[in-house]
Amino acid sequence: MTVGYSGDNNHRHERDLHGKIAGYYRLSMEDDDIKEESNSITNQRLLIRRYIIDHPELSHYEYCEFYDDGVSGTTMTRPGMQAMLEKIRKNEIQCVIVKDLSRFSRDYIELGDYMEQIFPFMGVRFISIAERYDSQEQIGKTADMEIGFQSLLADFYCKDVSEKVRSSITAKKNQGKYATGSTPFGYRKDGNDRNKLRIVPEEVEVIRHIFELSLEGQNLTQICRTLNDEKTPTPLEFKNQRKKQNRKELQQEHKYWQPGTVRTILTNESYLGSMVFHKSVQAQVGGNRTLLRPREEWNVFENHHPAIVSKEMFDKVQEKFFRKKAVVRKPVLYALKGKTYCGYCGRRLKIMKLADDKLYYYCVNQKLSSYNECLYGSVSNEFLEKLVLEELQVQIGRLADMAGVRREASERQRAVIRKIGKEIIAAEAGIAELTKRKAGLLGAYHAAAYTKEQYMESRRHLDRQISEKRIWQKKLKEQLDFYKDLWYAETGDDENFRQYAGFGSLTKEMADAFIEKIIISNEKTIDIYWKFNQRVAVI
Repeated sequence: MTVGYSGDNNHRHERDLHGKIAGYYRLSMEDDDIKEESNSITNQRLLIRRYIIDHPELSHYEYCEFYDDGVSGTTMTRPGMQAMLEKIRKNEIQCVIVKDLSRFSRDYIELGDYMEQIFPFMGVRFISIAERYDSQEQIGKTADMEIGFQSLLADFYCKDVSEKVRSSITAKKNQGKYATGSTPFGYRKDGNDRNKLRIVPEEVEVIRHIFELSLEGQNLTQICRTLNDEKTPTPLEFKNQRKKQNRKELQQEHKYWQPGTVRTILTNESYLGSMVFHKSVQAQVGGNRTLLRPREEWNVFENHHPAIVSKEMFDKVQEKFFRKKAVVRKPVLYALKGKTYCGYCGRRLKIMKLADDKLYYYCVNQKLSSYNECLYGSVSNEFLEKLVLEELQVQIGRLADMAGVRREASERQRAVIRKIGKEIIAAEAGIAELTKRKAGLLGAYHAAAYTKEQYMESRRHLDRQISEKRIWQKKLKEQLDFYKDLWYAETGDDENFRQYAGFGSLTKEMADAFIEKIIISNEKTIDIYWKFNQRVAVI
């Protein structure tokens, strides 16, 4: 993974002023302490905080933390890791501390890139407590042989564990044991034997109903419409009735059966009572990408668990899917791609091309239920692009009228920003001077220049002054961030807007630059949400 950074001396100085220390914790499924994941994260947190306390030069920086639970260290696409890297890209983090190198990454090549190239270039200090590694002590050097060897061992360890786990699961499956974490809709794991499946009666009724609807001639969309009109719970809702969850999909107000879900049910050989595995293989150990294997290489255990549909019924349904040839469609390119949403269900609108090569937006959920209020019919892309361009030109005109006033306000804000920046530097220098005096005070006490009472009183006085200056410095930084955000908000759009003033058509670049989303209701009311925090409603 490559992290982009555009830096110069000014950026590095700004990092020194506003930097934070980031503690990063990770708990992976390959860890031995997975049974108590909160304790594992807690232990890492306590270890890092203790390290900061023991190193006074770190203790006065603001502390923030990021963590990932149950995520492999072989990938950098972890939510907590990505959130931390985003803060680093914004110059908000000066130092990263981890319990050990494997918490950060188990890929020794990627770990080396960050330790020797990316973090040094961005001016980020990197500390690994277990290995006693501190990049500040490695300036002008490369990570020593021991560190490189340890990261290489971590990489090998992760791949070895992944391979052993996969081999163990495969061995269980070859013995006819159900060793997969999730179960197909309609089944649950046996409470007495986790390697066996039992049917869920109320879900079985739905599955058989779907097969019957398919044999009656209904296509996937028609089956969805029937199920939604009958208010049949979706598989996710059925699962939630058994296991209380808080998934994002369950928080949506309108839940519908989707064609993809129905197709998965109609083509799943599990409903014949067969356990099918070895259908795909990982492209690489520890990776997420899988490759589908040829049908003849699949492993099939027949009569593995109770069947839900007969083979005759299943085979008749399969004919509907496999007698059709797959249609390869070319991607359709248009300016507002990914920007339009249904005002009722909130789903992103689809695009269709008619015989005249013109594009139209529609909501797929409109066909999935007789009772919803989703966008009915379609909206012309040509009409919508023209409308958006007209509104954008209006905004550009307004901006031109306000340009002079905003330039004057901008100059005043820049002056305030410069003034606050100088005050922050002065506060930093004051803290450094008081800290130096505090260190000298201890030496004077040992030299008998002060009594113990005088020393303690002077120390309390200096600590109070340092604390006050740090509080003041923090307030100044907050003020600086506020004025900078205000200045960027007021000046950031000017040049971007004006460069598009003479355009006669809407482009993808313009849409991405200025449009957050467009919501179209059933009454064809169109709401345009701009990225510059304004909204224009058009009827």
